[in-house]
Amino acid sequence: MLLQRFLLFLCFLCFIGAPSLAQVREVQGVVRDARTREVLPFVSIAANEGETGTTTNLDGEYRLRHNRPISRLRFSYVGYAPQIIYPDSSQSIHVFLQPSSAQLQEVVVLSSGRNPAHRIIRLANENRDRHRPENLQAYTYRTYNKFVLTASDAREQDLSEVQQLSPQDSAYLKMQKLLDQQHLFLLESVTDYAFLQPNFAKETILATRVSGLQQPSFGVVAAESRDFSVYDDMPVFFGKRYLSPLSTGSTNKYHFVLQEANVVGQDTVFIVSFKPQEGKNFDGLEGLLYINSDAWAVQHVLAQSADKEGRGVKLQQQYEQVGPQQQWFPTELDVEISVPQVTLRGHQPYGHIRTYITNIDLNPSLRRSDFGVISLQQKADAHLQPDKFYQGYRPDSLSLLEQRTYERMDSVGKAQKLDRTIRVMEYLVAKQIPIGPVSLDLNRLFRLGAFEGLRLGIGAHTNASFSERFIIGGYWAYGFRDEEAKYGADAAIVLHQPSELKLKAAFFKDVLEPGGRRFPFQQRSLLGDVRPALLPALDYTTHKSVALSGRLLRYLQAQAMLRQEERRPTLGFSAADAPQPAYNLTEAVIGFRYAYGEKFMQQFNQLMPMATEYPVLWLQYTRGIDGLLDGDFGYNKYDVRAEASFRHRTFGESSFTLSGGLVDGNTPFVTLYNGFGSYNPEFYTYAGEGFETMLPYEFFSDRYAALLFSQNFGKRLLRTSFFKPDIVAVTNMGWGNLKQPLQDIILQESYQTMEKGFFESGLLLNNIISSPFTGIGVGAFYRYGPYAFDEAKDNLKIKMTLTFAF
Repeated sequence: MLLQRFLLFLCFLCFIGAPSLAQVREVQGVVRDARTREVLPFVSIAANEGETGTTTNLDGEYRLRHNRPISRLRFSYVGYAPQIIYPDSSQSIHVFLQPSSAQLQEVVVLSSGRNPAHRIIRLANENRDRHRPENLQAYTYRTYNKFVLTASDAREQDLSEVQQLSPQDSAYLKMQKLLDQQHLFLLESVTDYAFLQPNFAKETILATRVSGLQQPSFGVVAAESRDFSVYDDMPVFFGKRYLSPLSTGSTNKYHFVLQEANVVGQDTVFIVSFKPQEGKNFDGLEGLLYINSDAWAVQHVLAQSADKEGRGVKLQQQYEQVGPQQQWFPTELDVEISVPQVTLRGHQPYGHIRTYITNIDLNPSLRRSDFGVISLQQKADAHLQPDKFYQGYRPDSLSLLEQRTYERMDSVGKAQKLDRTIRVMEYLVAKQIPIGPVSLDLNRLFRLGAFEGLRLGIGAHTNASFSERFIIGGYWAYGFRDEEAKYGADAAIVLHQPSELKLKAAFFKDVLEPGGRRFPFQQRSLLGDVRPALLPALDYTTHKSVALSGRLLRYLQAQAMLRQEERRPTLGFSAADAPQPAYNLTEAVIGFRYAYGEKFMQQFNQLMPMATEYPVLWLQYTRGIDGLLDGDFGYNKYDVRAEASFRHRTFGESSFTLSGGLVDGNTPFVTLYNGFGSYNPEFYTYAGEGFETMLPYEFFSDRYAALLFSQNFGKRLLRTSFFKPDIVAVTNMGWGNLKQPLQDIILQESYQTMEKGFFESGLLLNNIISSPFTGIGVGAFYRYGPYAFDEAKDNLKIKMTLTFAF
C-alpha cells in the first residue's frame, strides 16, 4: 500500500512537471522567403507581446534568449505577412514568411496633419552625432570579408530539351552548368582596422585567399560600404554622392512611411521606408531604416540607388550596442553590385561582398606614431595563412559551391599560370610591362599631339627583380610631324624607404612647354591630361639634373633639384628661320607639396593614392644662376598652386584650382608664364585644365594669378526619362602683367598681357551618351571682358567632353 502511494505521488510529480519541462527560454533558427527560399535579413522577432525581441542577421539567422518561458513569437517583415508561432519543446524554429500583396504601406497621416514618420526621422537626425563612429576618440576591430563573383540567369530559359542549339544557346547552357557547380570567383580576407582622432586610420590585411592564385598581392576590404553612413549629409555610395535620408531637412525631399513599430522590452524599433519625393531632382536613395528608440539610433539600414540605371548597388548594414558604454557600432555589412547592361552568356554577373566585424575595442591604446601615410597594406605572409585561420572568423563553414570554387579555380590557375597574368596586370596599372628584371614604360609607346603629331617610342626601367633600391632606365621616341628624335636616361637610388628619400639623376633631349608650370609630385592622368597634346609649339630642350626628394613630415613632401637646360624655342619661328635662338639656364629649385589627410594603399605590389577631401598645396622657389654651368640668366621665381574640392548637399561638388607666380630678374620668355590657354582651333576637345577659349601662347606675364572654378550639379537640374546629363558650370579668370616687353620674340604683336583680367564661363553637359564606365558630352564656353573679341561668334567655343567612372 505504501509502495502504491509512492508511485502515485511520483506520477503526480511527473505530470505537474511536464509543462515546465516543455517551457522554452531560448530559440534559434533561420527565416526565409516562402517562395524563393532566400534568407531574410532584419526580420523583427517579438516574444510574449514584446517582452523581449531580436532581429535576424544578414544570413537570416536569429537567436533569442529570455528570462521567462517563451510562449509566443511574432515574426514580421516589411512586404511579408506577419506570422505567429507558439513554441513547444523545440528550441530550433525555422520560419518561412509569405510575401504580402501590398509590399509597402501608404502614408499614414495623423489627425493633426503630420506624418508620424517625420518625428522619428527628426529625432534620429538630432542624435546622429553621438552615433557616428568617427566621433569616437579611438577604436579597433577585426573584419572577415568574403567576395563572391557569380551570375544569375538573365534569360530564364531551359534549353535542355532542344536538340539543335545555336552557338549562343550552347554557350548559355555551358555557363548555366558551370554556375550550378561553382562561382566565377571567390576571395576571402581577414584584416585589422584602427582609428584615432582626428583622422588617423590604418588597415592591415592579415590573411588573403583568392581563387586561382597562389600568391595574391591584394585582398578584399569593405572600405566603401563600411564608410557609408546615413548619419552623413552626403555619404559616398560606391563612387557617387547621395543625399542621406537622415540629413537635415530630408523630410522635404524624401517620402517617409512608418511601416511598423515593434515593442521590444522598454524600447521600440520603428521601421521607416524612404524614397525620393516625386518631382524632387537630386541623387537619392531608397530603402528601409530601422530606428531604435534607445537614443534614436539606426539599428539596420537597407539602401539602394533610387536611379535604376547604370550600376546597381544594394547595401545592408547592421548595428549593435558594444562596449561598456553600449555604443551603437556596425557589426555586419552586405553589398551586392551589378551592371544591368552587362551580360555574360545570357547571365547577369554580380558581385557579393559580405563583412563581419568582431573584436571591437572602443578604448584601445593608440598613438599617432602608430600611423603612417599608408592606410592599407598587406602583410608579407598574408597569402600563407591556413584555412583554420579563416575558419576562426567565418560565421559558418564554406558552402559546397564555395569549396568547389577554390578547388577548381586553383587547378585552373596553376594550369593557366594566372599568377603570372596578375603580375602583368599589376604592371599595366603601373604603366609598365615586366620582362625579367626590366619593365617597359607604356607611357612611352604612343602619344598624339599638335606639335609632334604621332609620336612612337620605347622606354624601360629596371624593376624590383633587379633591385628594390637601384633604378635605371631610359627611352627613345620619334615625332612624325616635327621629324625629330627624342631620348633620355635616368638613374635613382632609394636612400631611406620609410621616408621615401631618393636621389635621382636625369638627362634628356626632348620637348617642353615654353612658359609652362612644373611642380614636384604632381600626378598626371594617362587619359585625363589632354592639354599637353593641344600645344602647337614646344621648346626643344637638352636637360641635365640631379634631385633629392622625400617626405619630411606625414603630409609634407619636398624636393631639391639642380638642373641645367638648353632651351631652343619654336614659338614665333618657322623652319626657314635661321639662326634659331638658344637659351642656357641653370636653376636651383626647391619645391614642397602639402596634402593634409592624404592616404595611400599598398595593393597589387604598388603604392596607390586615395582621394582626399582636403586642399592640396604646392610651393616652389627657383633661382636662376648666372655663370654657373653655362647659365646666362639670373632671376628669382616663386610659384604657388592649390587644388580643392568641396561637396554640398544641394549644389553638388565645387572644385577650384588657384595658382600664381612671380619672376624677378633677367629672364627669357621661355621661363615666364604663358596664359595657360588650352584652345587649339584644330581640336574640339575639352582639356579640363586651363582657359578653354584662350590660345596657349596668347598671353605672357612675369607675374600672374588665376582661378579655375567648376560646379558639378550632377543630374539635379535636368533629369527626364530620356535626357539626364551631368551639368557642370565653369568660370575661369586670370590676371597678369609684364614689366618689360619680350625683346626675344620676333612678332611683338603675337602676344598680350592680361593686366585687365581675362574671363570666360562655360556650361558642360556630360554623359549625354553614357555607359556604366564612360560618358560622352558637350560643352560651350564664352569669352568676355576686356579681352573679348568684337564678334560674338569668335568668343564662343564648342568642345566635346569625355568622362570616366574610374
